[in-house]
Amino acid sequence: MIKTILCGLMFITTVVQSEPLEYFLPEEELFDSSVPSPPVIFGQELGQRHLRHDQIVSYLGVLAASSPRAKLIEYGRTHEGRRLVLLAISSADNIARLDELKSNKDVLKVWNGFSIHGNESSGANASVLYAWYVLSTNSETIASLLNNTVILIDPTINPDGLDRFTTYVNNHRSLTTVTDSNDMSHNEIWPNGRTNHYWFDLNRDWLLLTQPESQARIAQFHDWQPHVLTDHHEMGPSATFFFQPGVPERTNPLIPKRNVELTARIAEFHADALDKVGQAYYSKESFDDFYPGKGSTYPDLHGSVGILFEQSSARGGVVMTSEGERHLSSGIRNQFLTARSTLLAAHAERSNLVDYKNSFYEDAAKQSKSAGFAGYVVDISGRQRIGQRLLDFLQMHRIDVRLVTENVKVKGHTYAKNQSLFIPLQQRQYMLIRSLFSTDKQFTDNTFYDISAWNLPMAFGLQWGQSGSTPTTTDAGILKGERNWTQQSVAYVIDWHSGDAPAALNYLMQQGQNLKVSAKPLEIVSRGQNKKLPAGSVILMNSPDSDQDKLFSDLSTVADVFGVSWYGADGGLGVSGIDLGSPQIRTVEMRKVLMLVGQGVNAYQAGSIWHMFDTRRLTPLTKVRQDRFSRVQLSDYTHIILPDGSYSDLSEKIQKKMQEWVRSGGVLIALQRGATWVEKNIQKGDEEADKKPKKDEEKAAEKKALRSYADHDKDFAEKILGGAIIAAKADLSHPLSFGTHLPTQHVLARGRAVLEVSENPYVTPLQALEKPVAAGYISEHWQEKLSEAPLVIAERSGAGAVIKFGFNPNFRAYWEGTQQWMINAIYLSHLIDRTPEE
Repeated sequence: MIKTILCGLMFITTVVQSEPLEYFLPEEELFDSSVPSPPVIFGQELGQRHLRHDQIVSYLGVLAASSPRAKLIEYGRTHEGRRLVLLAISSADNIARLDELKSNKDVLKVWNGFSIHGNESSGANASVLYAWYVLSTNSETIASLLNNTVILIDPTINPDGLDRFTTYVNNHRSLTTVTDSNDMSHNEIWPNGRTNHYWFDLNRDWLLLTQPESQARIAQFHDWQPHVLTDHHEMGPSATFFFQPGVPERTNPLIPKRNVELTARIAEFHADALDKVGQAYYSKESFDDFYPGKGSTYPDLHGSVGILFEQSSARGGVVMTSEGERHLSSGIRNQFLTARSTLLAAHAERSNLVDYKNSFYEDAAKQSKSAGFAGYVVDISGRQRIGQRLLDFLQMHRIDVRLVTENVKVKGHTYAKNQSLFIPLQQRQYMLIRSLFSTDKQFTDNTFYDISAWNLPMAFGLQWGQSGSTPTTTDAGILKGERNWTQQSVAYVIDWHSGDAPAALNYLMQQGQNLKVSAKPLEIVSRGQNKKLPAGSVILMNSPDSDQDKLFSDLSTVADVFGVSWYGADGGLGVSGIDLGSPQIRTVEMRKVLMLVGQGVNAYQAGSIWHMFDTRRLTPLTKVRQDRFSRVQLSDYTHIILPDGSYSDLSEKIQKKMQEWVRSGGVLIALQRGATWVEKNIQKGDEEADKKPKKDEEKAAEKKALRSYADHDKDFAEKILGGAIIAAKADLSHPLSFGTHLPTQHVLARGRAVLEVSENPYVTPLQALEKPVAAGYISEHWQEKLSEAPLVIAERSGAGAVIKFGFNPNFRAYWEGTQQWMINAIYLSHLIDRTPEE
């Protein structure tokens, strides 16, 4: 009897947490029972539990096998090996010749993308319903449109994040419905499922393409050239539902007016669909269409119409909010209805969408002719690694790029032949090229949802200019480093500026090679020729008992794999400067690096650092949560990294341990808020208390002028440093700058942390210019704060050092030009000497 009652209660609970299939569907349509529905395959109603990625992909495979109108396409793999798939749906005849339709400009293509943020899973759960609906409905409209339309469903854009989220929530959901927002099921642990394996926000990576998910997806995007692309998200649980258009004044100026008009017309279909089920919604009041690294904006610079949807979140299934209960099942319904309304709208606007897409690139070509110059030249001399990444990046975006075969002079700088790239304006990707090279500083609206600048050569740390004419060029291929082998060499020197020298250094150390690094520039004789090499160059001494075969094998490997250039030294005597036995030639030892992570730490920044060490430099990085840090033996590590974040939970006892560790030889590297925490707690201690009264008095003395309530948003934007590029003066003699080569460098400034000026004038190798703004929007408030502000400070402390960054040198793994500062903080920190003023 008790067992029967429990089973009945379980049944009631199930009904409470989910809805039957009919709840989601249009009332007037019937469905083909031969196409298996989601509840039949999953053994549960939609919304009862969050679906895993493997369940979703498996189900789409079942649909493809059960219908000649569908085909499952695997287009890539995630970091964790999960499949990235598209389900293509069209008429049976179209599916049979699917590849031919990619280049057919008259076939309408509608791309529906779901859950690029893994913990916004109502979209991914809706993708299976949407796919089943299109294949099973008896709607004559749907059947008709499939004759000249290809639907591309990307069900889980971020599988790794989705499964991280799904596993956590399903593990912590109760048998009975718990709507209390404080319950574990509604609150993920750090890092949450929003991001991918390396904690990257993939909805900022459509442009930057640092992650395999983005790279594989962009290849498909360019192959298919969709007319409409939807991007299904979630927002706060108390909200309603949002669809674009966003705030009109925050539209990227490169987006044509016709795109905005089409978006508005399509929005009428969303409104009608949601009105029919009584779902409240809004548009035009929030979210922008400015940064092209987002899924709803990148298409807009390619003649497509990108559409953002934001559904209120119910992470644990059902949650109580100030606006009432929010249900996963209603979120699934809304995401499905707007995917369907997009399809119907695209069908109704088919001729306009096809015409707009076909004319977009023609209009771009016309605009390119009136630009006033032929294209951009970029100097990659001595920068093979970054040059190759730039080349790969442009080609992934289907941008035509050429290798210059004649010297080109622009504004006094010579772009050397065979060492410079040329990007012509007269090509299909003109609009994207203008965006990538933009230096705009003034905008219609200064409120930005994301960063306001992403200039490509500034981010990559390369000299660039506008060429008035088209130079002679050739195809750009693989860029390789130089090598100069002879067994008679007393040493081999790796140019720190070439290829991926830090990764080569780490590899050679792992092979047991004894390595040194030069704190000063070198000039050696190599095979009878004088060769100048920069400070930071790595030296591998060739002792008489060296294994020559292994030595040559190791050097060949680093040249081939990491693209470095190396030269054999005929003797130890320098032509000028220091000799190979100089005290400035210092042994470099194996590094063991720890990074603090966990609650309070900026997961995006920590992830970008992890990604850089793990995938770019192949250097092991130990990640330790803050709550375990007290158990760590600090002497086991040579370097500790504190990413941007809050460290207020670290006790005074731990702080003292860190101080002692630094004085004993450890190197503490801290970024942004991590750096300001170090200033107050590791370096200054109680000195900060003496300054607080003064600061409070100054703050109390400030006069606050009354302002209109309506001006709040604009005034608030003035105090936010959302993301812009600032120019900085680099001290190229400092070890932390080795390998960066430009006296004026560009950093992505974002956040609120500003380093305090050091009293020692020798310890600030990177400082913002007096007028720092190079691209993007920075308010007068922040221009004043950043003017001549220190961006990097490196100070000795006992036998160790403290290195502080006022910015993220590896922003989204895209800022190639300043990554080297972080790498040098690891590998060249022992070259930083004391610099007493007296």
